[in-house]
Amino acid sequence: MSLSLAGAFCNVPEGIRILTVAEDQFQIETASDGGGAALDISHYPPGIWNDYEYLTAEIYHECHDVLVIIFKFQDTSGRAISVHYGILPHVTTRLCFPLTALNGEKLFLERFPGVLQSVIRGDSFVDRSRMDGLSICTIPSVSARKFEVSGLRLTQSVPDFTYEPKPYVDGLGQLSWKEWQGKTQSASEMDSALRGELAKARQEAASNVPTSPFGGWTNLRFSATGFFRTEFDGLNWWFVDPDGYALFSAGIDCIGPSSEMRVTGMEHLLPVLPDREGPFKDAWSGHGYSPFIANLIRVFGESWREGWSELTERRLKDWGINTAGNWSDPDFIAGSKLPYVYPMHSFPSTQAAIYRDFPDVFSPEYEEKALGFAKQLTALKEEKRLVGYFMRNEPQWAFVDGLNLTEEMLRSPVPLVSKYRLIAWLEDKYASVGRWNAAWESSFDSFLDLLDNEKAAAAGNEARRNDCMLFNRLMIRRYVEIPARACKAADPHHLNLGMRYAWISNEDLLEGCEAFDVFSINCYQFQPDRALIERISKRLKRPVMIGEYHFGAADSGLPAYGIRAVATQPDRGLAYRYYVEQAAAIPELIGVHYFQLNDQTVLGRFDGENYQIGVVDVCQRPYQAFVEQMKIAHQNMYEVRTGRIDPFTQAPEEIPKTGF
Repeated sequence: MSLSLAGAFCNVPEGIRILTVAEDQFQIETASDGGGAALDISHYPPGIWNDYEYLTAEIYHECHDVLVIIFKFQDTSGRAISVHYGILPHVTTRLCFPLTALNGEKLFLERFPGVLQSVIRGDSFVDRSRMDGLSICTIPSVSARKFEVSGLRLTQSVPDFTYEPKPYVDGLGQLSWKEWQGKTQSASEMDSALRGELAKARQEAASNVPTSPFGGWTNLRFSATGFFRTEFDGLNWWFVDPDGYALFSAGIDCIGPSSEMRVTGMEHLLPVLPDREGPFKDAWSGHGYSPFIANLIRVFGESWREGWSELTERRLKDWGINTAGNWSDPDFIAGSKLPYVYPMHSFPSTQAAIYRDFPDVFSPEYEEKALGFAKQLTALKEEKRLVGYFMRNEPQWAFVDGLNLTEEMLRSPVPLVSKYRLIAWLEDKYASVGRWNAAWESSFDSFLDLLDNEKAAAAGNEARRNDCMLFNRLMIRRYVEIPARACKAADPHHLNLGMRYAWISNEDLLEGCEAFDVFSINCYQFQPDRALIERISKRLKRPVMIGEYHFGAADSGLPAYGIRAVATQPDRGLAYRYYVEQAAAIPELIGVHYFQLNDQTVLGRFDGENYQIGVVDVCQRPYQAFVEQMKIAHQNMYEVRTGRIDPFTQAPEEIPKTGF
């Protein structure tokens, strides 16, 4: 059983053109600033959305790059959730949105065949039984957009995902239907380029910045402790290496030989791939196939890993990189001389969560899991090259701006331990149900009424909102402090580098972060947010580092350019230099790590990201215009930080992103 939603649109904005092609098929055209329109669903009963499990559609477009299409759902209370899909050009893609996702419990959705990344944004949930609006739109681009939608309907089952074969990448893993400057034309060209670069690198000196054995700047020295630490010298915060030398950490994330490509569900877009056994077996893994490794095998044969490791170590030194960033290859780290950071895994969870990945923090289970979590640091506690560890990356619960976890907990029917702790906290504060009801303007019979999610979910006044906000801070503080305390007990020597929040969606995220030695945040902007960094550092009395940022360019071999984009590779180099030198001029900021070494693959990694953000492409060849500016930035950064020269100020022009 299914219900077609193709029909009239309402309140179509100026600049949007909608053309009906057939009964079940329409086209949407937008100007370069994007946009879309709302479907007229007023003649459907709001509750009808409970009768179906999926929203499905087919999308086709011939735009120059990935189309980011957004379906926005809204309920009668004004809450809204948007799902963002990445759609490849020139191939039909079937979308399948599970309506259960409107409960907001997932940030990333299951990846169906042919689809790139699928991401949820917006409020914490939408009431599916009170649906009030559905719109379709796209984000801004460098040019006008035109896309076709067919088969838009509500269904009770997943659609068929049979596609016509259409090879989309060539044998080297490059986009097959586009040419660009620097595209590798053959395996022999790649072989000559990589072998020639390695031979030349063996004869040349590395970066001329004076460094210690641990990568520190030898022109500034503090007391040595034998491990990395931090210090404020009265003007600037610094990392201090084990020998006492100052370090501004310029790192790259994901230093490894591979960006894997998901094969399952994308078979119709692939050429014939090498066998899983035989010479190319190392290019295959449980996550898919790596054209990056396959290309290394084509050049270096069975010694591909040794060839890649030597080439990469020499490259990083020449480029001025002084830290191996998050998720870098453990074998490379073991054989390298670079300082590195450690990404902890298996952050403590509880059987029942409050919202998304936020655990029941008052449960004894959380404390027990935190102790187990910290044990992974025991083997590293004497490691001199280890700068520090990140407890986790981008908690998914924190992607909802202004999220109040207390209200989400009260909406849940689960008798969470933290809910009982809230009840005890309110009893202690108000002493009697009468005083509590008077403050909240409510009519509860008992504090235990909060265990009934239907009674507890009633709209509240300012006193209720304030109490929920205060308890929200208590829970976040506990969320941070319990594992941080366990980690410091397991490894007293190394720096706790925090949780790498995606952004500060709520000031409450800073609760408990005094437990970190360094506060980390990912900052996808054209320059670091100086005011935010100053504010965080002043509040926590801690330095700040940036765990991720990147720039993609539209003139190369991938159809998506990431979260921040420019037109050309030379512009991308200028963007890198501008970011790093501006960062070095911020006293509270002690490091920036670029995401990532390799481009992503044309058909997407495990979750569908396929961004042109790497320092090297799929044929393992560096983007030279980018690298040259990277080297200049690293040569200048200490002079900038100590005030001897001004930071670079020529930011290139930004173009609209193709990020999901």
